[in-house]
Amino acid sequence: MIVAGQGPTLLMIPGIQGRWEWARPAIQELARRHRVVSYSLSGERGAVPPLAPRTFDDLVRQALNALNRATDGPAVVCGVSYGGLIALRLAARYPERVRALVLASPLNADFAPDDRIRRWVAHPRLMAPAFIAGSPGRIVPELRAAHGAAWVPRALGLLGRVVRAPHSPDRMAQRIRLIEPEDFVADCRVVAQPTLLVTGEPGLDRIVPAEASCRMLEWLPNARHVTLDRTGHWGLVTRREAFAREIADFVETLP
Repeated sequence: MIVAGQGPTLLMIPGIQGRWEWARPAIQELARRHRVVSYSLSGERGAVPPLAPRTFDDLVRQALNALNRATDGPAVVCGVSYGGLIALRLAARYPERVRALVLASPLNADFAPDDRIRRWVAHPRLMAPAFIAGSPGRIVPELRAAHGAAWVPRALGLLGRVVRAPHSPDRMAQRIRLIEPEDFVADCRVVAQPTLLVTGEPGLDRIVPAEASCRMLEWLPNARHVTLDRTGHWGLVTRREAFAREIADFVETLP
């Protein structure tokens, strides 16, 4: 677990790749105004617990344990992409521990794998080369929109974080399997906490389309949405200052 900064506690739950390091720039920016707590998902190197989860609720309990180690009171919980579903379930099951919810480009609550994803989940190692080959097409347009001519150094920084904290295709595929029997729409409907849904621009998120993330607004009773312009799925990193500012403004409005 990593703790950075001072101020209101904010728990950041990583995405499906499972590593907190991928969001390090966002954590550093958020730490200017918050006490940011993050961790790697179960099964990753150095994670607590170290064993891979057997159910989705194992990931929720891991998030709760991280929160309990960080603070006795309620905290703002931010879930990134796949981590948004963990944050959502945490808020639904343990409302006394979640002051407010931030969903950053979340996987939509009614997500259902298409044929392409099902092939990847069935054969993650076999499909890994194709997944890696397609990564530039997913991230480069976003980097160019966010950074213009300076996109190459930012891409190298992102690549460096990925190399230092590599993801596992097998563990990612297993995390997809964990969500298949779950009803996250039901979780949305019982989450009463103030919720901020942050997405990038439609068309720039090539991982979870912004329109899909925004379907959460149909079921979350106390949510509002902001769009970070000139970015997509990785707006918390590519537009880290704007992302942190939106969260700070949101936290200031909380009762």
